[in-house]
Amino acid sequence: MFNSKYLTSEEIRARVENLIKERDETRELLSRPEVSTDPERMPGLAQQLEYLNYLCAPAEKLQGRVNDLQELEDILSETGEDAELEELYEEYKEECAELSSEVYNLLLENGYLEEEIEDDVDHEILKFIEYAGPEYAWRLGINLGLTESEARHRLEVLLKKDFLKRVEGTMLHNYHRQKDWTKHMNHKYYRLSRKAELYLRQLKREL
Repeated sequence: MFNSKYLTSEEIRARVENLIKERDETRELLSRPEVSTDPERMPGLAQQLEYLNYLCAPAEKLQGRVNDLQELEDILSETGEDAELEELYEEYKEECAELSSEVYNLLLENGYLEEEIEDDVDHEILKFIEYAGPEYAWRLGINLGLTESEARHRLEVLLKKDFLKRVEGTMLHNYHRQKDWTKHMNHKYYRLSRKAELYLRQLKREL
């Protein structure tokens, strides 16, 4: 449904459902007398509800159109060819495609699909490994000013995106480009994939 790079449509739909749940909970909270009359809580919650409505409205419209599309598919499978219904089916398909693109971009722009993009920190990680060679989370964090947990998380995300490969085996040859240095690997080391090399090449061309 969604023209995403890494996340599945099911994963994106799950995030939409979480937003709708949060919207409904916020609406329910605002309906309580002790909250709706509280001058300290009410304005912030009302603003939050307005923002969540803004995010949820196109997603709910998309779900409604998907349901309509499914109903049409069922009718067509039972009745066979019908020019008017088939024309309507194509219109619904086109509208679903437009709405799914709108929902995807809205979530992306508002920070709900961070896995779909590579930020400046990701670029620095890839550039560092390109320069220094295979690295592990702790030393990467030291060199780039990241905590070990953040460095490990980002390495795993880049691994899932196929920008990195794990170094196999127990010995690491030419560690940090020192040709005569062979190191025993007591950590998980990561190296660039071919995809990352091409990606960095493209970044350099754009710069």
